[in-house]
Amino acid sequence: MSRVSTKRLLSIAGELSERERRIVRRVAALRLVSHAQLRTIFAGPTPGATPTSTARTVRRRLARLNELGVLGRLSRRIGGVRAGSSGHLYYLGSVGQRLMAYWDGRGFVRGRHRPEPSERYVRHRLSVSQIHVDLVAAEQAGALDLLSVDAEPDCWRHYVDGFGGQTVLKPDAFVRVGIGAYEDRCFVEVDLGTESRSVVARKLKAYLDYFESGHEQADHGVFPRVLLLTDSEARRQALVDLCTRLPAETWRLFTVQSLDRAVEAITGHAEAVSEGAS
Repeated sequence: MSRVSTKRLLSIAGELSERERRIVRRVAALRLVSHAQLRTIFAGPTPGATPTSTARTVRRRLARLNELGVLGRLSRRIGGVRAGSSGHLYYLGSVGQRLMAYWDGRGFVRGRHRPEPSERYVRHRLSVSQIHVDLVAAEQAGALDLLSVDAEPDCWRHYVDGFGGQTVLKPDAFVRVGIGAYEDRCFVEVDLGTESRSVVARKLKAYLDYFESGHEQADHGVFPRVLLLTDSEARRQALVDLCTRLPAETWRLFTVQSLDRAVEAITGHAEAVSEGAS
């Protein structure tokens, strides 16, 4: 796509509807989202609309944003070519990058071309995005109030460690949900079995170091639970084993659960690692 002038960028910004702006911001936050995921997040109940007409409206919005360069679309699709538009994978296009900078008060920056990501990256990012989708569905069903979902790097925590060095904790996501009069906070780690046990052990140690720094507690009065979500029972058991090698008094910080039970884990309706290890 040819470079868009500042005048044209401002024109595009003025043309976008409120829902389209929300789509752009959500894709920017999640980094990679499937057509089906966006349809679930943004379709919403519309009086008189059928599922078919709603799907058609979402398809038109995404196609328009793609044509404007606001959203980019990977060449690969979930489910292959036969999946049609529902298999498309969207990311923030060069125009979208410039719009986000403009909306956030960072001026008129240049958009960057992003190369096709690896299969590993796609699987991981879509898994994180699916957690957001499942939380939206749970909110629509009245099970919780979805207060916020921050993906990386927005959820990263910068702090000073015990040796005075600048350190960054890098969760995959940070989630806040309201359940009745209570609020639950969770750091989320998605583990698809691609990293060694030693790498995972270092991640667990990083959470303990951050907990012991007291930084989160000083800012918010509480330390979030750490959810380790994975896609197989064998990997879940391996993660439980790694957690139980930590000091027993720290087990309460961690919950290990399967990805398809992410909402249960986030709302506290799933067993903690100490229970799973007993």
